Amino acid sequence: MSGRLTETDGGTVDDERRLRSRVLLAEYRTAIIVALVVLVALGGWISYGAYATPGEETTQQRTAAWTATGDVSHAATVTEPNTVYAEGTRLENDPLYYTAISPTVDGEFVAGYDARTSDNVQVGLTVDLVYRSVGSDNTTHWSERERLASTREADVQPGENVTAAFSVNVSEITARIDEIESDLEASRGDTDIELVLEREIDGTIAGERRSTADSYRVTIDADSGTYEITDDQSYTETHEEYETETVPASVSPVRSIGGPLLVVLGIGGLVGLRYVSRRVPTPTAAEREWLAYRDDRDEFEQVITTMRLPDAALEGPRGELETLLALAEFGIDVGSAIVFDPERELYVVRGDGMVSVFEPPAKPSAAKDIDDRISFADDTPQSVTDGESIAESGSDRPALSDASDTPPVTDDRAARTDSTAASDTDSNETPAAESGTASQADPHATSAPDSGAMSESDSAVEIDDDDLLGLAGLREEDLLEPAPLGWESRSENGSNPDEATASEPGGATTSDSTGDD
Repeated sequence: MSGRLTETDGGTVDDERRLRSRVLLAEYRTAIIVALVVLVALGGWISYGAYATPGEETTQQRTAAWTATGDVSHAATVTEPNTVYAEGTRLENDPLYYTAISPTVDGEFVAGYDARTSDNVQVGLTVDLVYRSVGSDNTTHWSERERLASTREADVQPGENVTAAFSVNVSEITARIDEIESDLEASRGDTDIELVLEREIDGTIAGERRSTADSYRVTIDADSGTYEITDDQSYTETHEEYETETVPASVSPVRSIGGPLLVVLGIGGLVGLRYVSRRVPTPTAAEREWLAYRDDRDEFEQVITTMRLPDAALEGPRGELETLLALAEFGIDVGSAIVFDPERELYVVRGDGMVSVFEPPAKPSAAKDIDDRISFADDTPQSVTDGESIAESGSDRPALSDASDTPPVTDDRAARTDSTAASDTDSNETPAAESGTASQADPHATSAPDSGAMSESDSAVEIDDDDLLGLAGLREEDLLEPAPLGWESRSENGSNPDEATASEPGGATTSDSTGDD
């Protein structure tokens, strides 16, 4: 039986997986090295840019800030008797006033600024009353403007307020609007009444010259004997200024950490690859050939039949193919089955009047001494020819005292085997009468030590176990215990064979000299 590993051997899958890993490593080692070197170079470049030359960036820094402030308040005094409010009652910041009892609304526009420092700051306030007729498309048909208040103060300090007080008689304004429409004999669009508030601040604020002007509109909605002032806006305006400043560029964590990390990964990968490459050998040609065979086996697994073939199946002209792929393609072409004989370890295809075979390559990672895994039959006869072979066989029996003078000694199984073999060999050459004569010969007769020929009497006699023990002067029980030492052979050529004894413990004697045969 061949000693190569087959598909059914244990550990083949794991061995194949490891071998394929080695092949992949050998195939892509150069590409991996290039990738790792690029990784190190990229990480070095990123790290150099992050720490050695981070560069500069432009930022906007707020150098100064100041705020213009303002507020509008209004109130109306009850001047006409009524059942709801007492005369003289002052209604402040109400959402609705009654034109019949409080026709005049008083207001104040307060303004100033907030800043860390200032110098010679002037604050000017104006309040104008504007009423007009506006069309549906926001077109002004007619308009009148009236200045209600104006004030300007100099050297105003941060947090100091300037006030512009004003009064509006809503009854008079509505009467003026009716008069204008009566003169024009037309009333187109809607009529609006607004307070236009303007604020100007000029001076040195926060170390720089500042000048700003803001305008606001407050609506007075007069209708059906009432009017209301709509003031839902903020008068606070924050003014901030920024200056451009160039500073070292900040390094992001991706660059500051990612660059060194790439360098470490690249160098670590190169070191690890070198370590693995030194410990893992490069696949040999035999290993690659075996992997190619395994690939072909997996590919054609469905069309391969496993069976033990008779010898007759291999008779005839024979051709050998180098790969299983070639054999499988041939089998498909001729329409013949692909048979794998596990005993002979052959792939066979019969077709076109010949036998095509493929012998799979031996597995490269086979065991060091695979013959140890092959079991032998226990009934294989083995003969002991001399004392040296006894010692090498591991027997507990000692060697013969004089191997040159003592005939070969065999155990009972060897004696039976040799006698039978000799009898079968010479049975066709020895006549029956001669056999009968030889059977009367002395069973203890031995041939000369230097002669390898077997006597006719010995070859014709068949000795069983009882005869062999009788000739040796032993009983069956004697074989269970070693015989006393010191037995010597006094038999020489021409001596009495009845006095010949063996020095081998156990009392076993030889019946002939055919042990060497």
